[in-house]
Amino acid sequence: MVETIVASRPASPDATARLLDVIQKIRSATDPALDMARLAPELVQAADGGRDVRRLLVSPFVREGALAPAIAAMEVLVAAYPSRAEERRFLASLLGRSEQWGRAIAEADAAAGIEPDSATLHAARIQLRLQAGQVAEAAAVARATAGMAASEPGEAYFWMMAFMRDGDTAEAAHTAAALDPQRLPNERVAAMAVRALFEDGRTEAAISLGDAALKAGHDCAALRTQLGQAHLRRGTEEDRKVHAVAHFETALRASPSDVRVLSLYGETLLRAGRYKDALAPLKQAIDLAPELEQTRVLYARALRYSAQYADAAEQLVKVLEKSPEKLLWQRAAIGALSQAGRKQEAEALFEQYLSKRSQQLPDTFQEALAQLDKRLDTASIPQARFDWAWSMRGNTDVDRAQWERAARWGHLVDHLLFDWLECREDRVEEAMTLLGELDSAERFFAPLLASGRGVVVATAHVGPMYAGLMALELVGIPSRWLATAPSIARTSYAEALISTADQTEAQVAKACMRALGSGYVLCLAVDGAANPAAPRTTFEGQEVTYSGFAAHMAHRLDLPSVFYTPRWENGLVTFTLEMLPRVTPGEDAAAYAHRWQQAYFEKLREHLAGPPENLRLSGGIWRHVKSPDRSVQQ
Repeated sequence: MVETIVASRPASPDATARLLDVIQKIRSATDPALDMARLAPELVQAADGGRDVRRLLVSPFVREGALAPAIAAMEVLVAAYPSRAEERRFLASLLGRSEQWGRAIAEADAAAGIEPDSATLHAARIQLRLQAGQVAEAAAVARATAGMAASEPGEAYFWMMAFMRDGDTAEAAHTAAALDPQRLPNERVAAMAVRALFEDGRTEAAISLGDAALKAGHDCAALRTQLGQAHLRRGTEEDRKVHAVAHFETALRASPSDVRVLSLYGETLLRAGRYKDALAPLKQAIDLAPELEQTRVLYARALRYSAQYADAAEQLVKVLEKSPEKLLWQRAAIGALSQAGRKQEAEALFEQYLSKRSQQLPDTFQEALAQLDKRLDTASIPQARFDWAWSMRGNTDVDRAQWERAARWGHLVDHLLFDWLECREDRVEEAMTLLGELDSAERFFAPLLASGRGVVVATAHVGPMYAGLMALELVGIPSRWLATAPSIARTSYAEALISTADQTEAQVAKACMRALGSGYVLCLAVDGAANPAAPRTTFEGQEVTYSGFAAHMAHRLDLPSVFYTPRWENGLVTFTLEMLPRVTPGEDAAAYAHRWQQAYFEKLREHLAGPPENLRLSGGIWRHVKSPDRSVQQ
């Protein structure tokens, strides 16, 4: 229905009457475009009819979703009042809604040219370019007008979004940091500001700003999600188990079907050791988004640690069906199938797994070694690990670039050893040529084993880890190693392994006790654990996984314990073997475990100060390494 037209002002009665008549005809027309030519800029000017055209013609068309005639009418207004920025801004908005991006951007630029000090108009320029997919252009406008964001906090969202989409997290965080935490305009800007600070590594600043936003009443799912992630990155036990959990719970109350938040919440509960609580959100996430492989794997882990082994295996089989080429998923599925009692399937899959990896290896071990130099730059190692290791180096005169290349080589060669041991059992002796003199190791262990009792050997994820199996077998030292290899592995070394992949923690502990009781050397990396909720401690400024199991076994059984790390020396693998503290008479378990831990980390610190090829840079102590918080650097 065409609304009754009433003039908004008494000026130029004849012109006004003509204008209103034209508006009436356009609104009544079957095809408004045919009558739009009647609406001439001169008529609008004569009647001073800008307000009437907006109120009686443009607004009704917009409400009805008729963008084409609304745009045509606005073009007349722009022609009638070319120096009015607001008319061009609104025209740009309508053109954007109809995805006429080039014209929309041109009008927004023209509006900002008329009022160059208007942050709102520059925000519109940025927004339209982002909507058009012109990210670099949007960021360029944002950089050219960066100082305006703080003057109009309600529009700062678009500056931060443009910078982040362009990969410039530093500039986005700079914009966020310039906002007054006590005067944030709305929840959208607050959430984006916290995200900008978080993505630039300014964790403390992100948490501080987010807390201020909540106090100001700007609460929403996006803000809570960003705050939860910030607490996870800061990573204290309270952050991981209390604050992050609470923020994700609140986010889900506001947005219960948000797949991303469901996944984050479920993973956080899983890593907090709340396995059964993690099941519901993770299941809901994969029900909503079945294609999310990582979330399904997390769900499988939650099932496993809730003792639902058959269901865990089924979930990992589904992951593998979708991505059969992923070796990581294959290994996880093998362990799950084995633990669920599906041994034949696990064995068949393990054979396939070995075959695929074997096909990627050269014919000889020497060829594989020779190829490592070509692969140094492709080794995927987080920079934070390099930075942390660099801070602990002993030789401060070394060239950083050469130091990193040596560290990369050490990382790659240990993974090569692992592949060769598992996949080339028939030619494993080729890798043994890397072993140096072993008599000293035999002499070291001989008196410790003379009593017929076992020895606890504590190591870490450093150096050529996988050389240890070869060395102890060659010298005939009876040993057992905690490892992630599934129990169904049939290599010659499998007999020496205690699998953490398909046994419960209780089963692993019993196997360890049996080994020690039988006089074996029990080797375990105390900085590694299959359990997603493995305890952590602080070492050299980082949170690292640490298990007190070795220390408590040494105390409980009154056994000798040894610090062991493999290392490179003159191109061959040798070993550091040093005694760890013995239990003193009357010493309680807690006091001994504390003293043992200190000694262990002192020796590990000495190792890390050595040559970079002995770092390894993956697993164990390296798993949770993060870059320093940039909040304190600004």
